[in-house]
Amino acid sequence: MILFPNKSQCCNCNGCAQICPKDAISKDVTDSGFIYPTIDNEKCIDCGLCQKVCAYQHIEEHNHPLEVYAAAAINSDIKQNSSSGGIFAVLAKKILQMNGIVYGAVMERNNDKFEIYHKGINDISNLKQLQGSKYVQSEIRNCYQEIKTYLSQGKIVLFSGVPCQCAGLKGFLRKNYDNLYIVDIICHGVPSQKFFNDYIDYKFHKLSDIHNFSFRDKSNGWELRARIDYNNNRHKFIPTGTSSFYSLFLDSQIYRENCYSCKYASEHRPGDITIGDYWGIEKEHPDSLSKLNLQEGVSCIIVNNETGRYILSLIHDLITTIPSSYSKVANRNAQLLTPSHKGKYHDDILNLYQNHGYAAVETFFKKHYIKQRFIHKILSLLPYPIKTFLRSLKNK
Repeated sequence: MILFPNKSQCCNCNGCAQICPKDAISKDVTDSGFIYPTIDNEKCIDCGLCQKVCAYQHIEEHNHPLEVYAAAAINSDIKQNSSSGGIFAVLAKKILQMNGIVYGAVMERNNDKFEIYHKGINDISNLKQLQGSKYVQSEIRNCYQEIKTYLSQGKIVLFSGVPCQCAGLKGFLRKNYDNLYIVDIICHGVPSQKFFNDYIDYKFHKLSDIHNFSFRDKSNGWELRARIDYNNNRHKFIPTGTSSFYSLFLDSQIYRENCYSCKYASEHRPGDITIGDYWGIEKEHPDSLSKLNLQEGVSCIIVNNETGRYILSLIHDLITTIPSSYSKVANRNAQLLTPSHKGKYHDDILNLYQNHGYAAVETFFKKHYIKQRFIHKILSLLPYPIKTFLRSLKNK
């Protein structure tokens, strides 16, 4: 049994491993940290289930945008703990109040490294774990099996993930459930967890000294800035343009292979709704800024089917919405139209990393990103209102 002809046709959704009746599929980790399923031929009985549930290779999406909005939670606390406008958190809270289960990505420290994986919660007190962006590929583990059990019991389930994970869940289930709601996130592509942990370990020396890492910190407004919290109550902010990890991430240099041909980077999304940052809102809807606080963050919501319309109706009175269009959102979210283009340094960077470790990646970054590092270092010293003004000039 062949799971995939080449690595560009595997997204590591883990559906094949979870469906296998003989537990014959395990994971193989490349030197760059990317995970690929592999079959133990002695256990395999050639039932073909692993291929049948592979949405990435064999199942096409037919959803199409029905409605599009710029949106934000009315509750400021929810927005502060979210990456953009807090739409996922509002919806998750509503589902939990309906005695449902909510699945999303969490990040935890374990054995002096960060682990990012999907987890289900049933208590609002745990919601903060699921909030915020995680710019690496989370591990699905056994979530699809758990979700199937909950759905069969009649429980309402909300699942949020990048598009290939959402499609993987649908492929694994192989039938529609009225009590399942799926939210896909606009995704650029995913680096490996190993690459991220090695970045933290190299740049900040001891993971054991770090209490928490936030990929998106909003204490200074809605922008791309990371934050590290140390065990001694100190913290440090990281401007993304001065960070090797963030810069290479945003430049599409360090994603797994399939991200560069992602079939979900289109109007045909696997989620009932699609959410993400509404970058460029000040240009696309300049008259909306009296209703939406730009500093607190603004989301886009793309309604992909009738279930999506129902989902939105559940939280209509808890969010502020402004009608928009798919094309307007896509102007600053290119992955709604086409996959990320592989960065010209992709192969060089991963070869350096595999052969010489993260130190070589950092040296490469400092050599090739001199101008960017200087500009972003200066920008990081400016107050948020001035940066917002400069961004508005750039978007004109």
